[in-house]
Amino acid sequence: MVSAKRLLSLCAVLTAAALLMLSNACGSSNPSISQAQAQAISHEVITAAEAALTGAFAGGSAAERAHPSLATVVKDLQPDQLPGCTTTGTTTTCDLQVNYSGSCPDGGTIGVAGTLDFTLNSGSGSDASTFKITPTNCAVQSGLTINGDPYVQLSTTVNFTNEQIKYPVTLDETGGISYGPNPSGSCTLNV
Repeated sequence: MVSAKRLLSLCAVLTAAALLMLSNACGSSNPSISQAQAQAISHEVITAAEAALTGAFAGGSAAERAHPSLATVVKDLQPDQLPGCTTTGTTTTCDLQVNYSGSCPDGGTIGVAGTLDFTLNSGSGSDASTFKITPTNCAVQSGLTINGDPYVQLSTTVNFTNEQIKYPVTLDETGGISYGPNPSGSCTLNV
């Protein structure tokens, strides 16, 4: 059965998978940035998204909690206890706000804002989630600092019918980042 808990878990997995596209998009489309640098950027973006989702699912700010893994939080999740989620009979509806700002490894910040927006009724429904990830002077490794150009936007659309995922599942990643000083440039995303 497609439960609200399972849908939230799926949303978390899809978000992480879609953000991995950042590494491939920036690393392969821009010869001035190495694959290792693209992976460092992708790692920082994925880490911020995971922290944002963990915060949304666990409640409170990241600074107020120990840092459990996203999998641990989702395992213990009760969707009807989340702010923005309601369950009436067999229908669960969530408009879960995600807001996060955290430090980057060598200075600067990275922010995540968006919504997990889904409805399930007896195993059928949909998810339409959108996140904007904005690095600001985010130093991900020596000689590499990223900024939003203006930001990276991730959108997911998943439909369920009779407790089964209905294909296609849509993952879109747009926007861009700038990076520097060594090398310097920008990467536009449209994946």
